[in-house]
Amino acid sequence: MVCHDRFFVIFLMVMAEKTNLLKKQNLSSILLYVSFVFFFSHCVLSPSGNLTNYDSYFPHHNGTDPIPKGKVRATFLGTSSILLDDGETQILTDGFFSRPSIWKTAFSKIESDPKTVLSVIEKAKINRLQAIFVCHSHYDHVMDAPFVAKQTKAKLYGSSSTLNVGTGAGLTSEQMQKFIPGKPITIGKFTITVLESKHTPPFRILGKTNATDPNHPNIESPLIQPVKAMDFIEGGTFDFFIQHGKNKILIKSSTNFVEGALDKFNADVLFLGIAQISLQSISFQDEYLNQTIQTLKPKLIIPIHWDNFFKSLSEPLEPNLQLGDDFDANMSSILKRTEGQKMEIKLLQGFESIDLF
Repeated sequence: MVCHDRFFVIFLMVMAEKTNLLKKQNLSSILLYVSFVFFFSHCVLSPSGNLTNYDSYFPHHNGTDPIPKGKVRATFLGTSSILLDDGETQILTDGFFSRPSIWKTAFSKIESDPKTVLSVIEKAKINRLQAIFVCHSHYDHVMDAPFVAKQTKAKLYGSSSTLNVGTGAGLTSEQMQKFIPGKPITIGKFTITVLESKHTPPFRILGKTNATDPNHPNIESPLIQPVKAMDFIEGGTFDFFIQHGKNKILIKSSTNFVEGALDKFNADVLFLGIAQISLQSISFQDEYLNQTIQTLKPKLIIPIHWDNFFKSLSEPLEPNLQLGDDFDANMSSILKRTEGQKMEIKLLQGFESIDLF
C-alpha cells in the first residue's frame, strides 16, 4: 500500500473521532460540521485527473488473441497487480482484487471477497499461474494473495509478514516461500530477482502519521481476516527484476528507492509506481526519476499504482482521489523527464493488456 491509501484511512478515522466529539456539542455546531465535511468530501473524493486527456497513451488491447511466440503479455489488474504471461507460464504481482470501499476500509474490518476474486481470475484468464510475488504487506497488495494462491495452486512469495498473512488464510508452508533478496528464482522461462526497496515516504495529517511503527515493523503472527486495514503492516518493500530470455522487466510499485540499488541493472520495460510523486519535494522527484528512469534506461515505461483502488475492478479505473494524490501532476513529472528520449509511455486500463518487447 503506497502511502496515499493510509492517508485516506487516517483522514476518515480522524473525521470519525471529531464526529464523536461533536455529538456532545449543540445542533448548530453539528450542522456546520456536517456541511463542511460534505463540501470537503465532494472536492477531495473526486479523481485527481481526467483519463480522457491521456487517451493516446492507452493501447486499447484486451489480450484475447494468442500470445506471439517469444513475447510476454502484461495485463494490468489495478494498483500494482500485474499478470505476466508468455503463453506457457503466468506470474502475478500482488493480486489485490477485492478493493473494499473507502468507507468500509476506514470504519470496519476488511477481508478478501471470494466472489470478486474468482470473477477477476476468470475474466483475466488466470489459468496457468505458477507464482505470486507480493511487493509489501499493506492490504492493497497482500490481502487477496493467499486466496488467489488457494484457487490457482500458485506459490506465494513474500516477506515474513506476507507469509503470516498466508498462514492466517490457511496456506501451508509448502505453498509459500520467503524472499531472499538478490537470489534469482526460475519459474518456467521467467527468472525473478527480488530487490530491497523502500515504501513511499510517510506523511502526517492532524497529528497522525502512516509511518511504520519501528517497534512493530512486521506482521509477527498469523493474520486471520477479517481485520482492520491498519493491521496489514508493511513488513519491508521490494522491487522485482524479471528476465525472460534476453528481455528484462523491472516492477517498482512504491514511489521510493534505495540509492544505487539499480545501478547494475537495465530494463527494456519499467513498471513504475507514480503515486504521490508530485507531492514530494523537487529534489526527491529528481532523484527518484534518476534512480529509476535514467538508471534503467527502459524503452517502455508503464505507470502503475495510479488508480483509485476503492473503486471496483468491474468498473473502468479512475485516477487516485484528490484527497491524497495528483495524477495529472504525477504524469506531468514523468512526461517531462522522458521528453526527447527514446522512451515510450503507456497507460493500461483494468484488464487491458500489452505485448512487451
